[in-house]
Amino acid sequence: VPLFCQTNAMANYGPRGPENALRPFDPVPPSPSSINRKLTLSANEDGPNRDSNLSMSDAEFLHLARPDDVMTEERFIAVASQFWAFDRRTARACFHAVDVDERRRMDKQQYALVREAFVETTSEHSEALHRVRLRAIFFKYVLGRGALRALRYWPKDETMTRDEAFLFMRDLCAGKAHVEHVAQTVLPMLRGLPQGAVSATGMDSGSTIETTGITIDSFVDALSSVELPEQMTSQGISVIDLAASFRVAGRPQNYPGIYSRAVLDGRAESARMFASSFRAVRKPPITGVNSHIVPSEAVASQMEFDPSVRAIGGWRGPTAPDRSSPEYLLADCVIHAAMEMSRETLKEDDALDGDWMPKGAALSKMLLVKSNEERAERICKLATACQVQLGAQPSLVRVQPPTKVFGDIHGQFRDLLLLFSNYGFPSHRGGDIQTTTYVFNGDWVDRGAHQLEVVCLLFALKVMYPAQIFLVRGNHEFRTMSENMEEDGFLCHMKQQLGPQHWLEPYNAVHNTFDWLPVAALVGGVVLVLHGGIGDGSWGLTDLEQVQRPMQDDSDDIVCNVLWSDPSDSDSAMRKGVHDNDRGGGIVEFGPDITRAFCEREGISVVIRSHQYVRHGYKVMHSGRLITLFSARNYFEEEDNDGALVLLAPDLNGHLRLHPKRLMKFNVTSTATPSAHTPSQLGTGLLGMLRRFLSCMC
Repeated sequence: VPLFCQTNAMANYGPRGPENALRPFDPVPPSPSSINRKLTLSANEDGPNRDSNLSMSDAEFLHLARPDDVMTEERFIAVASQFWAFDRRTARACFHAVDVDERRRMDKQQYALVREAFVETTSEHSEALHRVRLRAIFFKYVLGRGALRALRYWPKDETMTRDEAFLFMRDLCAGKAHVEHVAQTVLPMLRGLPQGAVSATGMDSGSTIETTGITIDSFVDALSSVELPEQMTSQGISVIDLAASFRVAGRPQNYPGIYSRAVLDGRAESARMFASSFRAVRKPPITGVNSHIVPSEAVASQMEFDPSVRAIGGWRGPTAPDRSSPEYLLADCVIHAAMEMSRETLKEDDALDGDWMPKGAALSKMLLVKSNEERAERICKLATACQVQLGAQPSLVRVQPPTKVFGDIHGQFRDLLLLFSNYGFPSHRGGDIQTTTYVFNGDWVDRGAHQLEVVCLLFALKVMYPAQIFLVRGNHEFRTMSENMEEDGFLCHMKQQLGPQHWLEPYNAVHNTFDWLPVAALVGGVVLVLHGGIGDGSWGLTDLEQVQRPMQDDSDDIVCNVLWSDPSDSDSAMRKGVHDNDRGGGIVEFGPDITRAFCEREGISVVIRSHQYVRHGYKVMHSGRLITLFSARNYFEEEDNDGALVLLAPDLNGHLRLHPKRLMKFNVTSTATPSAHTPSQLGTGLLGMLRRFLSCMC
């Protein structure tokens, strides 16, 4: 058994550092204090829809807070980030706003207050909600201070500094009410019109700023005159402040790589690739170096960290399992074995996935067991642990770039490993998971020779790195597809891999986990990743957020659109609009005009989808607003298609740039023997072509 699979998880980390370096972030809370101020809603503040909102809030809280029925600060931050798109400081401010008893735990009543105050906003005139909002505003400005980031409890006498108050006033002046008031004076003068010609909404003489605009000459002339600067001074504003904001303290603002501060993580990871191949030989000290002056420990045990440089929370996310837990150790074993196989693929002669490690050899190597009973048990444990992580995230997950997006894999495990070995493996030991998030866009099973291997690795990655790995559902992650695909389907594959006595329990466990998969991912707020397409485009991101799970079928109209629809393969006028799809069953094909209207309405730049094999692994469509992505190469051996992934990373212009990364096809020679596990078994000639076409339509 590898060293990192042993129960002594701290064995390889060397001498302990200072106690506060590895101190748990969420200590056991103290007993509630006798604070009389309670943030509760009285009976006369109940609104007409409040009962239903509270019921929904309670059900949501109990699901997300299980099994403890309370949320720690870090857990709430993760929930608010995914479900409400709150940034970290905003989420912390909301947490402290309702934590009047300083227990550092949020109950369902406090959760409901935050939800009503900032999400539902149905009780606009409630005094309690108004106080919650004011408290959150206060905390949002003071929690940015380094000395307060690592405090165990909030000091009651803490005050807002002058600089923080100044930031509060600056943001207050940028509020909509103040901006509209000032606009009535400034905007018409920028266009050479008399003062007051522009209303608070920007209207003047039947035209708008949006339609007529402000020319550069009128802009510069007006601000160079005497009258407009005097009016602006009377309003307390100056263009000099904007010019000064271009460069502060010698550093450009909003520039890639500029962060508010650097913090130190409490743990160092060790690469173990060659640990068993040699042992270090102690050498005599070099002359001139006194080893007694510099201690040998990486972190001196008597050192106390400055709170402003101490990292808060685990980088893997608040729901990640503890490093000594069985779930972590099992996931670690699977990921480590897959990483070793990924490195080996670069040294081997290239081959089709179906000809590589047959008869469950790869699965046994990943799970470190050979008997079907033990393999089934470990698959169930992985599936259960993964389901917990999926249930803690919404149906539309939000992903921070840089991000790698993968298309259909369909059980071609070797192709996935080749993409990892060529473009980076998702691991914190020699990989890029600490700097890059991953999105796997469905269709991991059916047709390929290594369906279970793909599922086990993706589940293990989600368990190990829940805040960095995102699994999006495809149309093949349903029981009906697993069964209807017959000998190519996941059901038949499970029976072949685990035998007639042990396939049923892990099969149900895997599909129970599939039922909790989200249906889409939003990367950087501007790229929507979903499996099929946008269908008729009549729905939006809010509808995706409201998709109910667990979901055992795709009968919902929106879900059917997302999982099954296809784009037209032409930008010509004849393919605009919505058309019937050859797949049948009410599935549609959508044109470039539908994609454009959807993106403009939802504030999306690009849609990345999968679902259809493309010759080069990716295909740019619909005037660049849509990309089809397919990661399984040589999907039909005679077609020789490439596989691909797409990397989304910020560029020097502040844009999120998409970089396709291809895995070149395997050149099948005339003497090559087709694998029994690949789609080449569908036959040759006209009948074979027809069968392959119909199979591809699934």
